[in-house]
Formats: sequence, C-alpha cells, structure tokens
Amino acid sequence: MLGSLRSYFLEMPRGSAFCERDEFERGYKALRKATRRGAELSGEALLGAISEEPRAWLVLRCMVGMSPGEAAYLAIEETAGRDEVLVIDQADAREIDARAKRGQQLLFDALPRGSKQQRYDCLLRTVVPLLAEVLRRPVPTVPPDKIHRLDKCDTHGGQATIAKMLSTGKVSYSELLYERLLGRPYASHRDSVSGIVGKLIENAVTELLERYEIDGRATRDRENVPGFEQAPDFLVPAENARVIIEAKLTEDDGTARDKVARVQTLRQYENARPAAKRRTIVAVIDGRGFGHRVADLNRMLKACEGHVYTLAELEMLVQAGGPLRPYAGTRSRPSKKRGG
Repeated sequence: MLGSLRSYFLEMPRGSAFCERDEFERGYKALRKATRRGAELSGEALLGAISEEPRAWLVLRCMVGMSPGEAAYLAIEETAGRDEVLVIDQADAREIDARAKRGQQLLFDALPRGSKQQRYDCLLRTVVPLLAEVLRRPVPTVPPDKIHRLDKCDTHGGQATIAKMLSTGKVSYSELLYERLLGRPYASHRDSVSGIVGKLIENAVTELLERYEIDGRATRDRENVPGFEQAPDFLVPAENARVIIEAKLTEDDGTARDKVARVQTLRQYENARPAAKRRTIVAVIDGRGFGHRVADLNRMLKACEGHVYTLAELEMLVQAGGPLRPYAGTRSRPSKKRGG
C-alpha cells in the first residue's frame, strides 16, 4: 500500500481562474501607467487601472501581500479606525479575485443590471481607496517580538518605496527570494484550488459507484445522517447503509493523524452496535502525508479491518472479495417516460 501512495503537492489544478504570467504583466503595466509609476498612488488612479485591466486588482493585492479575504479585512480595519463600519462577505472577496484572474470586467461606467456585479463594483470603489491609504503610509512601528505584514521591500516605506520599485522596474533577487520565503510561490493559487485537490478522491469514488452501478451516495458537508454523530463521506447502499466509506487525501503528517483519528472514532461507533448490525468501514486514501505516519496507517488498517485502499487500488473495491462487490449493479435505473 505504501508503494502506491502518491503526492499531489507539486502538480496543482489550474482551476477556472488561473492567471497566466503575461496576463498578470498586463495588469502590472496598467497599474504602473495609471499611478505614474507610483507617484500618484491614489484610489482614483488605482480604480482607473482596474477599469482598464481587471487584473490590476491582482497586482494591487499582491502589493499589499495578502489573500483576498485578508485584503478585504484590512479595508474593514481601516474603516473601523475612522469610526465607520464596512461589511464585506468573504465569498465576495474571493469571487472578485477570481473574476479579476479571468479578466472579467469589475468596474462599470453605469451600474449593471446584475445584483452581484453591482455589489462587486461598489465594493471595489470602497475598498481600493482604503488600500491606497494604507499603502501610502510607512509601516507602523511594532514591538520587537512582532513583524508587520507590510514590512516588505516594496511597502515598508509606504508610497516612497512603492514608487521606487515601480519606477526602476527592478527588484533585488535576494529580496524576491526572501519574499518567497515569507509567502511561498503559488501559495494563494494553491489555497484557491485546495477544494479541487481535496475532492480528488471523492470524485474518483463517485465515478466508481456510477461505473459499476452501485447503489450508494456521497453525503453533503455537515449533513445530519441518522445513526452517525458525523456523517461518513459515502454510504452504500444509499439507504440503510452496510458499507461506509471515508475518502481522505493529505499532504502533511499532522492532517494525516487527524484523519486517522476520524476513522478510529467510526470504529468505536460500530463496535458499540450489535455485531449483526455493524457496518463495514472502508478508507480510500492518498497523499504523501500518510506515508510519513506508518504507525497511524497501521491503526487505520486495524480500524477498517484491512479495508484501506489508495487511488491506484480503487478497482480492488469491486473485485472478487472487495467490500463493494456485492453491490455492483444494484443501482436502480430511472424509468423512461413514454412519449405522448
């Protein structure tokens, strides 16, 4: 089993909103031009850049050096300092970022009809000037045991250092590498597609159930399923389940430990049931995290009574002796309506 564990941390899904380097460069040039190479770092100038090229929003956020949600919260904090209240939904902050990556229009000369577009337009017209105010100021002094998030080579001196960076068009390679040490390249993109990566195993199990016409279903997030304090990822059959499946992918050992503990808890629940009513526990796992936790992997094997499989071993679930073999072909097909 250990030999079939694969890692997925080097190759990431592009997702629907990946910003290519040349696309980001267009946003950078639009911001650089609109702000006159940082000499006019105003909300009006930045909004002009975003209106011309939506990816200029990404450049601004990267100058701040924060995730979409963090940048929105920074604007909220700036507003609070003026004894005003600003409310921003984190989902809206992420969607604005995704739209910018796709190059979709964010600002409009006349308010659009769509309620979401109106909301995004109004939010940006509020948030961008606030971020401009933050960036114009030098980094605040903090205690010696703290480090401020804006204490970066381009923003530690406020507008002066930003203008220097934008005017020269160059950055020290050591500074760039240090920024990567602090933030990791692809960190924001990795966060934005983490849900896709996390669904990798769940999608594979769903495809297996459909291909072999197995009567089973995936549970919804936080779904309340009778008989479970916390619903497993899959139930087979869909009603009165006899097999429960946990689908877990992890790339770090700490998360692997937590997911093994989850399966052990399921084992405790089943052991408390009458022997005749105990369900078979199956774990479908992958990722390098489990490879670092051999002792925990052994505990998972014990909790599942040996029914632990990687993505490479998925077909074993339906082969002779596999826990899903008895349920192949049990899914009822929808009846066809007669034409009238």
